[in-house]
Amino acid sequence: MLQKVHLSASKFDKALDKEASRKYRLSIQLSLDGFSFCILDTDRNKFSGIEAYSFQEVSTSLVISNIITELIQKSDWLKLPFQETRIIFETEKSTLIPAPLFEDEHAADYLRFNHNPDFGDKIIFDRLSNLGAVNVFSIPENILLTLGRFFPGVTVHHFASYLIENLLILNKNSDEGFVIFAYLRSTSIDLLVLDGRNLIFSNSFNYKAKEDCVYFLIYVMEQLNLNPEKTGVTFFGEISKTSPLFDLTRKYVRNVAFGKRTLDYNYSYALDEIPEHYYFNLLNLQRCEL
Repeated sequence: MLQKVHLSASKFDKALDKEASRKYRLSIQLSLDGFSFCILDTDRNKFSGIEAYSFQEVSTSLVISNIITELIQKSDWLKLPFQETRIIFETEKSTLIPAPLFEDEHAADYLRFNHNPDFGDKIIFDRLSNLGAVNVFSIPENILLTLGRFFPGVTVHHFASYLIENLLILNKNSDEGFVIFAYLRSTSIDLLVLDGRNLIFSNSFNYKAKEDCVYFLIYVMEQLNLNPEKTGVTFFGEISKTSPLFDLTRKYVRNVAFGKRTLDYNYSYALDEIPEHYYFNLLNLQRCEL
């Protein structure tokens, strides 16, 4: 099974002690094409380990469940007891509802306005306090059961829920006006437009080529009447300055930058080789409550 899995990163501080795992917090990010986790040493308020995998030729949630099981069983860390564990799941099947309009018993109905959950999907929702909204999403139940078997009692949240909440916190004191955050994933790009503490736009777009990403970015700017000469774009995710996407974006947008790690935490030397804008969401799961 693990022949479908590629190790993308594995960096751990030598000072991490498996016997002290109850002093650590574990953050996990799961998608249909990848799995990653990081470890926060709460005594030192320091992120001291990160590991990431990508999946190839994986088409069903059952296969993903089996891969998760093998990864956890083979891991030196994931079977240990932690002070706290948080898990996020990436899926396009989600929708935001203003909190005053949301009723728990109609969560599935809200989701079906925009998406058709697959048979066997479980409907879950996150309450976003900083946004004043609820994010409703679906997750294959067999994946949920697998995660529950290894991490009993842990609630699974949506990738965008933490991304939105953390970017609102990050941008709360900004006086730059409209800013765009672009989070690049393997087959999709999340575009969020903020004006200070206000979320103006949030959506995820599938792409096959760099031109698709730039098209969606320019389209969003045009729809919101944002000037590409003045509105800055900040990238997160696995993109570099030598990336063709970065070069192409700079042809249309004047101010393009990479995100930075937040100053709320310390970061081990073991993470020095990983660019700061990589794994932003994963490294900020412990920053806010859902």
